[in-house]
Amino acid sequence: MRILRHFYFRYGIALVFAGVALVLSLLLNRVLPESFLFFFLAAVMLAGWFGRTGAGLFAVMISMIVVGYYFIPPHRAFAVELDELPYFFSFLSSALVTSWLSSARRTAEEKQRAHLDELFEQSPEAIMLIDRQDRVLRINKEFTRIFGFTLTDTVQFRSVDLLTPAILKPQAAESRKQLADGKIVSLETTRMRKDGSHMAVSEVSFPVIADGTCIAYYVIFRDITESRRAREGLHNAQAELAHLSRITTMGELASSIAHEINQPIGAIATNGAAAVRWLGRTPPNVQGAEEALGCIVRDANRAADVIGRIRSLLKKNTTAMLNLDVNELIHEVLVLTGYEASRRETTVIAELADSLPRVLGDRVQLQQVMLNLIMNALESMSAIMDRPRELRIQSSRDADCIRIRVQDSGQGWDNRNFTSLFDPFFTTKKEGIGMGLTISRSIIEAHGGRLWAEQDTPHGAILNFTLPTA
Repeated sequence: MRILRHFYFRYGIALVFAGVALVLSLLLNRVLPESFLFFFLAAVMLAGWFGRTGAGLFAVMISMIVVGYYFIPPHRAFAVELDELPYFFSFLSSALVTSWLSSARRTAEEKQRAHLDELFEQSPEAIMLIDRQDRVLRINKEFTRIFGFTLTDTVQFRSVDLLTPAILKPQAAESRKQLADGKIVSLETTRMRKDGSHMAVSEVSFPVIADGTCIAYYVIFRDITESRRAREGLHNAQAELAHLSRITTMGELASSIAHEINQPIGAIATNGAAAVRWLGRTPPNVQGAEEALGCIVRDANRAADVIGRIRSLLKKNTTAMLNLDVNELIHEVLVLTGYEASRRETTVIAELADSLPRVLGDRVQLQQVMLNLIMNALESMSAIMDRPRELRIQSSRDADCIRIRVQDSGQGWDNRNFTSLFDPFFTTKKEGIGMGLTISRSIIEAHGGRLWAEQDTPHGAILNFTLPTA
């Protein structure tokens, strides 16, 4: 039945157009004798446009019969005079060409529209078409899948009312204002599903221009909930890894820490015993006991300072960004690594410039960088037997930043691996995890500085990093 209705419509509309052309031609024939050419060619064109090729050819046939009968001599007879044949065939060819062009153009436009409609519906992105008043005109399947709205739910509603949480409506209004100015708007935001739940999306909006005028807007959504969750997971993993790196570094310094703690504790025990002896005499030596107790207080404070530095390095929470003295920070780390350097028979030379401006940074993170560079240098010199083991640390002013240089006399770089020094998990240590330099570079870059290695040094390795002045 649908095929029959379609057939009757196509050929019936061709017959209607030919009939209208005949009526108009007969009415205007006395005033405009040749007007039938225009009307019948128009009828053929419209029949071909609305009814396709078959209906167009049917309109050509009807038009030829009617034109030959009414408008080509002999009039009102199904015959054509010999000298009118060129005229008759000219009209026939014109009608055929008009019908073919019209039907071909309509077919091409319908194929293009069908192709665009298929792209719209099958797009992996959720697409919404809205008018200039923000009313929803059309949505695709992916939009329905991720948001839950059907076309019936959305038609004639404002997209802001459907999708935007109340707290983000000012942001959406600003986006629509930019769209009205002809701009493309791209942002990551939160939108609301039909069930009221929220989801993270990447949203791109752009105007639809026709004849130089904006007639509507396309809004394309991509669900980034999982990718955002993955980014947050990666960020947390990096934070955990950085924390692990600090703990690993401190583990390597366990002997140095024990040495630093044992010294003041041993002194406290010795001075405590001395105070007991002074007070046990007859008469008690009060002055000697007071001196011993003063030494106990001093050594207890020293032990507390050592423990405080260790706790700050192991602390997981982020500390505030402070104005820091780089030389003071270097001295603090050198105190922690002093025993390790002595155990490895390494001479530490600190060439620190005077009156350096302060830098803005996280003390714990910058201490972590210095610890990592110094421990790497000490380990690289462990196997050196043919030259002195020297660790040279320099600080200097460099334009609008502070430059710190760490140089050792160890084994140096293997030029084949030089470009991989800062790659994650690249290590030359048997028990290393290959994240020390990677994390150090990330910390320095997060502070607005730069960390790099020098190549082709005579002996050992040289690492530099800069920090912008506060």
